[in-house]
Amino acid sequence: MSRLFCVIIFMFSCCINSQTKIDLESEKNQIQKDIRLIEAKISSNKKKKQLAVSDVEDLNFKIKLQETLINNINDQLNLIVDEVKLNQKQLAELDKTQTSLKNELSSMILKSYKKRSSLNRIMFIFSSNSFTQAYKRIQYFKQYAKFQKKTTEKIKRNSNLIKNNIKRLDSIKIEKKVLIEENESVRINLKIQYKDLNKFISEININQKSFQDSIKVKQKISKEIEIKIQKIIADAYNNSKNNDGKIKLTEEAKVISKNFNLNKGKLPWPVLKGYVILGFGEQPHPVVKTATIQSNGVRIRTSKETNARVIFDGLVYSIIISKNNTHTVIVQHGNFFSVYKNLTKIYVSKGDNIYRKDIIGEIFTDAISKQTILSFSIFKDGKPQDPSQWIYKM
Repeated sequence: MSRLFCVIIFMFSCCINSQTKIDLESEKNQIQKDIRLIEAKISSNKKKKQLAVSDVEDLNFKIKLQETLINNINDQLNLIVDEVKLNQKQLAELDKTQTSLKNELSSMILKSYKKRSSLNRIMFIFSSNSFTQAYKRIQYFKQYAKFQKKTTEKIKRNSNLIKNNIKRLDSIKIEKKVLIEENESVRINLKIQYKDLNKFISEININQKSFQDSIKVKQKISKEIEIKIQKIIADAYNNSKNNDGKIKLTEEAKVISKNFNLNKGKLPWPVLKGYVILGFGEQPHPVVKTATIQSNGVRIRTSKETNARVIFDGLVYSIIISKNNTHTVIVQHGNFFSVYKNLTKIYVSKGDNIYRKDIIGEIFTDAISKQTILSFSIFKDGKPQDPSQWIYKM
């Protein structure tokens, strides 16, 4: 019974580990896919002999992904080590059971040999004092033979389990070796990426002043848009406040606002495919150390001709056109607002009711850097929120 319990526990543990390994493998495949995407973009820029700050941002992000990949592989290796221990424990238990079964069978065979004469069995049965005793002795011989057969079958089954366990251990060891080699390969590649990053930064630093000027121009335009966005949202609150200081909402808007809040961490991405190149809050510039980037949201890099989509049901509250002819769409979700900046084509109008994943517009692609970047923000009660806390796996 105790042996059976150990085997059940082992099988249950293996199922859990197997599921975790599947999850880790899926995560690893996604990371490798993201790395290949960034490599293609960097390679494309190199061919065009265009060196820009975006290349450094991409390289920085690639390095982070590779570090995550190393951690992922290490997690898989830890699972394999645990699985090896469990398999070795089960193998030891099976060996112990096998020895016990063989000893039992040897003892039975020896006794059967000593009493091998059919005459002895007949005499043993006929020497019974009653018919009932004779019947019981006959049943004893039958049960003894049945037990011998059952023990032999147990030994065969146990032998198969041991063979399968040894095969499994060999397979796990090969898997472990492959992961160790893969981990080492990623580490070597990571060192190369750090060298490339330093080389990029050195080349950019030669023309640091021009980059600083370019950054200041872009930041000025971005700040002007941010001021407009915050003013529009602030006005929305100020113009529709209740006596308790909260924004006045219709019953429908109250439901939308409540559902938006309930979906925290589960909202869809504002693009079908992409990755975050700049997080939320004040951050140092990746190249120019004297410059900082203040972000009230996130910047998402995607591919050319990609559309932005709304993250939840809402109302198109406002559309802003900036000096560089890009558009910003502000969508109201009750007392929440989502903002989609850097759009070149708009497919909605002010006052439109739109629904989760509806297309808002096409994201602008820079003619020089060939970048397609969406600036995305979320506001709650007029205050900027970290989108990574609201969007699923951002």
